[in-house]
Amino acid sequence: MILVRVLEDVLGSLVGWKKKEEDCKRAEHKTFLTVDHIQKSQYTGTFEASSELICLGIQSLLQDDLTRPFEIAEEEASLLHFPKERLNLPFYIFGFAFRWGFLFPLRSCFMAFALVFLIASSGICVIVNAKMKYFRYCGITFAKLFNLSTGLIVSFHDKRNRPRFPGVAVANHLSANDVMTIYSGCEYDGVGYTITGQSHGGFVKYLYKYGGKLTPLLLVDRACDKNRNALKQAIVEYTKSKNENSYPVLLFPEGYCSNNKTVLQFRKAIFDGQTAIYPIAVKQNSRFGDAFWSENTYIPYLIRTMTSWCTILDVYYLPAMYKKTTENEEQFAKRVQHAIAAKLSMDALPFDGKLKSEKERMKYKEKLRTCLAEKL
Repeated sequence: MILVRVLEDVLGSLVGWKKKEEDCKRAEHKTFLTVDHIQKSQYTGTFEASSELICLGIQSLLQDDLTRPFEIAEEEASLLHFPKERLNLPFYIFGFAFRWGFLFPLRSCFMAFALVFLIASSGICVIVNAKMKYFRYCGITFAKLFNLSTGLIVSFHDKRNRPRFPGVAVANHLSANDVMTIYSGCEYDGVGYTITGQSHGGFVKYLYKYGGKLTPLLLVDRACDKNRNALKQAIVEYTKSKNENSYPVLLFPEGYCSNNKTVLQFRKAIFDGQTAIYPIAVKQNSRFGDAFWSENTYIPYLIRTMTSWCTILDVYYLPAMYKKTTENEEQFAKRVQHAIAAKLSMDALPFDGKLKSEKERMKYKEKLRTCLAEKL
């Protein structure tokens, strides 16, 4: 926090720098061009249909909602990028040397210590068959140490709404580090989380392997529908158990990481009303470091976070939500998504994260064309 205050003072003295307002504002009553929208529209003719499509097309040119969740924000005034003003160059050079010459080696030491702690503590707990509270203590401590090594400053709000068992905690998704971020907010004498997530290779694979010694772990292969269905069934059965050592399940129903400018469409699988849903909203200030995982592999992303000034996150616990008798799974998932988006003052998009792929976008465009042709 001292570093952040110093940086704020330094930024205030930069040439041409003005404090930027948050640019992620929620659009009220915004219309999105989707298959559902076309199906529900009552067009009286081709002129009315084409007029609306032209308006939606202009709106997409002004703000492309398909690519907006995956754009990398570049805060020019953060000293993380080469400055346009020549007079700001000395600040950038000093900052670059400080981040790579001091912060990165220091955080690398913290990361090494965190990994040694993870391996040693999980090994000891397994060997001595320790009680669940000791596993929980080690898991929370590792999460805090990991956050320290990535330069994370996180604040937790509305702690009275923390997830409880039986229940499912759902959060918007920035990166694989979200697990450690949210887990570090657990109380030592409270409950932890049963972790779910996308299975990965490389460094993340081993991180999950050893982390699974400290807390229950359920992984899914996003490319395999059969695997996803099995995971859903495992979660449902888990939440029905009456084991006093069970934890609420932590899910990221967006399925893909986004840049915290929007909230992607939630997958409806777990929103069947069989258990309470605890929404968690994660909001970042990207001025001194961006937590969005945009790289193809994890190690380059980890190095980027460890060489940034810091990453500032706010985590908000929302009250538990329950499925209404008049809702289906899709409507309940949409309501939870909109609750998180409203808390973050962001748009809740009706698009799945897979549309960042050019191939998937072409498929979706064909669906829109087919639906419009049938409607007319």
